[in-house]
Amino acid sequence: MANIETQKQYEKVGRLRKPVAEAIGRKAADIYIDQNHLRHIFNKHMDDLAQLGLTPKIFVDLVVAGFNRIYKAKRQSLYLVMQNGKLNVVVIEMNFAFKKGFYEVKTATVMRNDFFNNKELLWEKKKK
Repeated sequence: MANIETQKQYEKVGRLRKPVAEAIGRKAADIYIDQNHLRHIFNKHMDDLAQLGLTPKIFVDLVVAGFNRIYKAKRQSLYLVMQNGKLNVVVIEMNFAFKKGFYEVKTATVMRNDFFNNKELLWEKKKK
């Protein structure tokens, strides 16, 4: 695998750690986002993020650092969800890039809680 941090189009935003990865039957690996996906988030979801006072990059960083649920998305993708008990949740969608050896964030947005009513919950952080 090439040294991803030397490729300027990608930026590391976190890691899916081993205990969580094992709990959902996935590989522990770093999480990256590329500039094209940051542009997509800005172009498609900026109104929602602006209401929160966040840039796309800060939004992604926040969710990766603080997600408390993981749901199965389409194909092999995952939703990292930061649930706060209110009507809306913040979400990033990512998939594992097998040839690159890391998870890649595809999009990030604010969603209604009921979006996940028919989604498979893979992992939930234990409440303290």
